[in-house]
Amino acid sequence: MQAIKKKLKRIIKLFITYKIENDTRVYQLKYTPFTVKKSLIKKTFQQYGNTSINTKKIIFDNYMGHGYGCNCKYVTEELIRRGTDFDLVWIVKDANAHKGEFPPKVRLVEYGSKEAMFEYYTAAVWVCNYHLIHYWNQGLVKRFGQYYIQMWHGSFGIKKIEKNCDCLTNSQSWTYLAKKNSQNTDFWISNSFFEDEVYQNAFWSVKNILKLGHPRNDIFFKDGQDLVEKKVRKSLSIDGKDKILLYGPTFREKLDFPNYKKTDQSWKIVVRLHPRMQNSLEKVCIDEKKQIVKADAYPDIQELLAAAQVVITDYSSCIFDFLLTVRPGFLFVPDLEHYDQERGFYYKLEETPFPIAHTNEELIHNIENFNQEKYSMQVEDFLKKKGSVEDGEASVRVCNLIESIVSEKEIRG
Repeated sequence: MQAIKKKLKRIIKLFITYKIENDTRVYQLKYTPFTVKKSLIKKTFQQYGNTSINTKKIIFDNYMGHGYGCNCKYVTEELIRRGTDFDLVWIVKDANAHKGEFPPKVRLVEYGSKEAMFEYYTAAVWVCNYHLIHYWNQGLVKRFGQYYIQMWHGSFGIKKIEKNCDCLTNSQSWTYLAKKNSQNTDFWISNSFFEDEVYQNAFWSVKNILKLGHPRNDIFFKDGQDLVEKKVRKSLSIDGKDKILLYGPTFREKLDFPNYKKTDQSWKIVVRLHPRMQNSLEKVCIDEKKQIVKADAYPDIQELLAAAQVVITDYSSCIFDFLLTVRPGFLFVPDLEHYDQERGFYYKLEETPFPIAHTNEELIHNIENFNQEKYSMQVEDFLKKKGSVEDGEASVRVCNLIESIVSEKEIRG
């Protein structure tokens, strides 16, 4: 049935185009003046607009229902640790398959479903780390008394995002919905002066930026790192004698990957692809020695970062989380010039602490000649210049914000 629907959509797109204007979807028969207008919000607001808002309901969505991870996970766990009586709802793709990842306290709802739209209409607080484009496009309305907390999914990120990136804003409909998302956001959670500036420049109508730190990064400051590493090794079937190198390339418009050499040492190369590039592992390289472990299905990349001895990426913001561990991080950027033209950077790669390689040979040289003492000093200097506030207490501060919002709503009745 899904395959038939996708085929029908492709056929329809050959003849009909649409754009969004003032919460109205305007369909046009190509090469004709014939148009049909349909309200984005009328139907859903008629269904859910008069339902009561549950002052105890908190809804979480990690990157379009991607699973139990990122900032949303660590906020959820702190709320559970506090013994709150909140109704904790997670929007997840293939909810039944992911049940085992979540604490019993969490209620799962299928991403993109009518039930998910109902949860958004009736939750007191929305906690997300991406634009809710799909839901705005399907008629979501943020009602009076609801609060939207945006935590995003980057950290000191070097690549340009949102309206700073031409390849995103060339879609009028996407830009309209992205603006709507920003305008409805009540609090932006930042981890640095640098990220404050990115929010202000890359999004629309930004207000109430709170430098609370990113909850997902608390893991790097807490005790129990050995337990996290054991959990990762058990899940990925990695022997305790093998060292872990995490390779996490960022998203590209074309699903092409740079080749890289493998070492004969006792290492496992854990490959974790961007959510929009997953199921493409065979394009990374041929694994004759079985050194590569596919980790796309592992729900929490922060645990992979916490377990890794080394991280290699190109432009992914994950390495800017990993630098908090002060363990070796390397950039492998054979397509630097092309990617810079396509996406663009906020600052030069040379300003990061990470050794930069354009070829396999340079990468091997950087690894063999890595200077930990120099690197540690560069990491400290980098964090200071960016104005980092990361200290392992971000989850506590964000949960304090959520509890203050809920308490205020209860007092007002």
